[in-house]
Amino acid sequence: MKESEGNNSMVEVAGRISTLEGKISEHDRIFDMIREEIRGLREYIDGRISDTNARIDETNKRIEGMDIRLNGRMEEMRLNGKKDSNFKWMLDIQIAMWITIISAILLH
Repeated sequence: MKESEGNNSMVEVAGRISTLEGKISEHDRIFDMIREEIRGLREYIDGRISDTNARIDETNKRIEGMDIRLNGRMEEMRLNGKKDSNFKWMLDIQIAMWITIISAILLH
């Protein structure tokens, strides 16, 4: 009787071990699927980040172009303002000179 009890317990242990091995292999398969999903997600995120970086670079280039154009226009406006100011000074001096000459002629 002892021998049959030993065989039954060995069969029971072997059955438990095979069940555990099946569960472990199932877990391995599930973990492999999870790894593949994570890898795919990383690739997707990397692609989105690359697209976003490209858009940001493009936007930065456009802003730099606008900045250059604005600076050019501001410089042009400053120079035009300077020209206008110089022209006004010259005109004022000429008017004052003509008034002085006409006054000198009329009073003489």
